[in-house]
Amino acid sequence: MFLTAGAVASAAVPSLGDIVPRGASRGGQAEVEFQGSNLKDAIDLMFHDPGISLAELTQVDDGKVKCKLDIAADCRLGTHAIRIRTRGGVSNLKLFSVGTLTEINEDESTNNDVASAPAIPVGTTVNGVIGGEDVDYFAVELAEGGRLAAEVEAMRLGGPLFDAKLRLFSPSGHEIIAEDDTALLKQDAAFVYTGGEAGRYVIAVSESAYGGGGGYHYRLHVGQFPRPMMVSPLGAAPGAEVNVSWLGDPVLAAQTVTAPAAEFGTALLQPASDAGTAPSQIPFRISDLPNIVETEPNNAPDQATAGQAPGAFNGVLTEPGDADWFSFEGKKDQVYDVRVYARELGSPLDSVLVINNPSGSQLAANDDGAGVDSLARVTLAEDGVHTVRVTDHLSGGGPTFAYRVEVSPVQPRLKFGFIENDAAHMNVPAGNRAFTIVSATRADFDGPLTIGVDGLPEGLTADMDEFPAGQPTMPMVIEATPEAPVAGSLLAFNGSLNQEGADVKGGINYDVELIHGNNKVVFWARPVERLALAVTDAIPFKIELVAPKAPIVQNGSRQLKVVATRAEGFNEKITLRIPWLPPGLGAGTAEIPPDATETTILINANNNAPAGTRRLAVVGSSAGYTVSTALTPVTIEAPWVTFEVTKAETEQGKPTELVVNVTEAQAYEGTFKAELLGLPKGVTATAQDLAAGTTALKFPIEVAADAPDGKFENLFVRTTLVKEGEDVLHQSGGGSLVIYKPLPPELKEAAPPPPKPEEKKPDEPARKTRFPTTT
Repeated sequence: MFLTAGAVASAAVPSLGDIVPRGASRGGQAEVEFQGSNLKDAIDLMFHDPGISLAELTQVDDGKVKCKLDIAADCRLGTHAIRIRTRGGVSNLKLFSVGTLTEINEDESTNNDVASAPAIPVGTTVNGVIGGEDVDYFAVELAEGGRLAAEVEAMRLGGPLFDAKLRLFSPSGHEIIAEDDTALLKQDAAFVYTGGEAGRYVIAVSESAYGGGGGYHYRLHVGQFPRPMMVSPLGAAPGAEVNVSWLGDPVLAAQTVTAPAAEFGTALLQPASDAGTAPSQIPFRISDLPNIVETEPNNAPDQATAGQAPGAFNGVLTEPGDADWFSFEGKKDQVYDVRVYARELGSPLDSVLVINNPSGSQLAANDDGAGVDSLARVTLAEDGVHTVRVTDHLSGGGPTFAYRVEVSPVQPRLKFGFIENDAAHMNVPAGNRAFTIVSATRADFDGPLTIGVDGLPEGLTADMDEFPAGQPTMPMVIEATPEAPVAGSLLAFNGSLNQEGADVKGGINYDVELIHGNNKVVFWARPVERLALAVTDAIPFKIELVAPKAPIVQNGSRQLKVVATRAEGFNEKITLRIPWLPPGLGAGTAEIPPDATETTILINANNNAPAGTRRLAVVGSSAGYTVSTALTPVTIEAPWVTFEVTKAETEQGKPTELVVNVTEAQAYEGTFKAELLGLPKGVTATAQDLAAGTTALKFPIEVAADAPDGKFENLFVRTTLVKEGEDVLHQSGGGSLVIYKPLPPELKEAAPPPPKPEEKKPDEPARKTRFPTTT
């Protein structure tokens, strides 16, 4: 089943450039425009997160699709990952933000200075764009002593590198707040203002360096909502009732909240009060570790807050120079990972961790073992009470310098990601195949891994070999039958350690990188736990890798045959490559020319390539499409014959002979030519016959009079043996040829000097001794 060649342009893979507006309020329906390219065959949206559904989709043109989205009343606040799916495939990922306030769009013609800033109600989200050197101003009315909270989403929307800045101007026009980066919101800004005079206040939004452009979208939330910048404790058991202190909001009091009923790891805790709900959450650890909150004073070892191990210690370094101590009972030879969670969860703390023995000596210390946070693996050296100290690297401290120290047994962990698949998606044409490289990250274990794939649409199968122990990547090919309907799905991986009695499991945990700075530094990424897949219309070509009958040998190479099937009228060239190879193998690239249906692609194996059979796939690209062959077995073997090239010496213009010793490791049939290679210019060797049982080859060497002199190393012998009609290249060696300059003629013709006559040595005098000679 093939798409006709003339239909290629209309079925191209979609690319999503923007979503306008970049967010909406929950509990209603939003009209949204998706902008990009190759969108005219759009049929659906794919949502990585629950809470949003597609109500209506209208195609406008190839670059625009209008949609109506139903947003649930309990939809999680903040950004959601969305893709658009067409008959040509699934797009890249874009972010769409959900809020709670009344949504409006900025009017750029009225908001360019403080004096004329348009008034907006408190309780509003403004969707706007910052142009070059642009500043957007908005006015709000506050009563005396009133409260104003503001938060801007810019970088978190996943657009360009937009470092947003917020400022607040008093009724008299003075700048009273200027906020740029925050530890919790990264390059986005937020503030809470209370207790001021009554009157008209103005909020200004800009790029911190006064940059901007068409894609510099922002969402400015203005209200009385709580906006804490941290929380303590920073974790709890799933679904547990926990007393928390919200940090960084001068009004919000302590609360009893329910921890997210999430799997162990990092979840999101939503700040809320009678005044409203914060536009975004605070990262929060979920675990079954006993939770300990510091009891002040705990600034010295003898004041340490007592806990237990395994356990979690929570606290706040409330002022510069603060140090917090905790203690736990431990036994010699117990092994723990001691991990500080602070900056990773949005705290400004740059932690330094120290663990001391019961005797008071230091057991371990760490600064940046887990990014900016601290991590140390310790084996307890003594029985008794151990102490843990947390400080800031620069002796900082303040009301939001919260942290959590988890003391836990070493646990194996497994997760999967992708190589050469930055967007974490696959497009599989009907009757064809798609390829991706799956990466496995093992922590504190090794061994073979298997992966199950959940969620495949009708007519699709996934093919993948087991991950061998120590192997970090493996290829996966997903194939669609010719009858597979156009469809989409988010696939889950269920990976596990394939050893008896093992209980190590993992799934996809992959960061889709959205914003880069210089040198590809990642400023914003969106983690995904599913692989987006689309079954597309058929395309006008398919490729097959012909399974080789003969192996490739170590230190050898061979050609693999690739055959293309083309739809009538499709004559584009098809470029080929092998994106994944096992250790020790390399490969070139190739093309199937227009109007041709086959070619070969070179692979080679080095001396250390492990022997065995591995499955490879060739990927072909043409007319904007990329497809794959099936995974096809290729066998790597030790060489059948090896050559040991000896050393030879001669002069310029003088022939010589070089002997090569032959070791036969595997029987073969036939007689083949063996060539001596690596010789310098002006030096030639006659190819010799090689057959089973040959133990040595003698190569006559012709040396031209103008051949370069010197020592020429790394000579080797190459021969091509044949198995089942296929070539098996062998090459090895390592010998050398030394070429000397001839002696000058005058030295050659000079008669050698006569030998000197032998001089008679005088008789040696009799040796004197004090001892008489005895006979």
